[in-house]
Amino acid sequence: MSFFSVLIVSLVVGLAYLQRRMLGDCQVERPIVLGPLVGLIMGDLQTGLQVGATLELVFMGAQAIGGSVPSNVAIASAIGTAVAITSGGGLDSGLLVAIPTAVVCSSFELFGKTICSLLVHSVEKYADAGDSKGIARVVQFGNFIHFLCYFVPTFLALFFGAELLTNLTNAIPANIMAGIKAVGSLLPALGFGLLLSNLSSKKFMPYFFIGFAIAAYVPSFGVMGVAILGIAYAVLYASNSRVAADQ
Repeated sequence: MSFFSVLIVSLVVGLAYLQRRMLGDCQVERPIVLGPLVGLIMGDLQTGLQVGATLELVFMGAQAIGGSVPSNVAIASAIGTAVAITSGGGLDSGLLVAIPTAVVCSSFELFGKTICSLLVHSVEKYADAGDSKGIARVVQFGNFIHFLCYFVPTFLALFFGAELLTNLTNAIPANIMAGIKAVGSLLPALGFGLLLSNLSSKKFMPYFFIGFAIAAYVPSFGVMGVAILGIAYAVLYASNSRVAADQ
C-alpha cells in the first residue's frame, strides 16, 4: 500500500471512532460501513463489501455500552479489508487477519479509557471554578487521545505490516486455508447465536422461528419479505400494547 492510501485509511478509522464520541454514534465505525469505505479507497469496493458485511454478522453483538471494551471492530475491519485486497485472497484472508486483530486491538481502546480516567480530576477542578472552557479543552483532549488510539495502530499495521500479513496469508497451505474457509463460513451463525443469547425472549422466540422457516423454505418470499412481515408485526404489537395500556 502507498503511504497516501495508508494515511487516508487510518484517518477514516480514527474519525469514524471520533464521531461516536462527538456526534452521538452514527455507527460509522461498524464493519458494514468501514469495510466498503476502505475498499473504495483501495479501488476494490466489492471485496470491501464482502469483508465488511461478514464481519458485521460476526461482531453484531459487539457494542460498547458504558465502560465496556468489546472487540475493536473498526481497526479489524480496516486491516482485514486491506489484507483481503492486497493479498488477493479475498474474504478468507481478510477474516483470517481481522478476527484476531479485533481481539488484540481492544487493548488500545482500553489504554485510551485509562488515560482519560486520569483527566477526571482536572475536569473537577474546572467545574469547581466554573470554567466551562477548561472543561471543554479537557474533553477535546480526551477525544484526541482516543483518536490516536485508533489512528496510530491502524497506520503502523498497514504501513509496516501489510506486506508481512499478505505474505503470511499467501504462505498458508491450501488444505489449511480450506479448513479456515469452512470455519469462516460458520462465524456469521456464531455471531447471530451470541446476539440471540443476549436478546432472546421466550415470548418472542416463536416469531423468530416463523421468520426463519419462511425465509428457508419459501424462496420466493425472500429475506426482504420476512423483514416487511416483521416490521408489520412490530407496528401491530406496539399499537395493541398502547391500546391495552390506555384501557
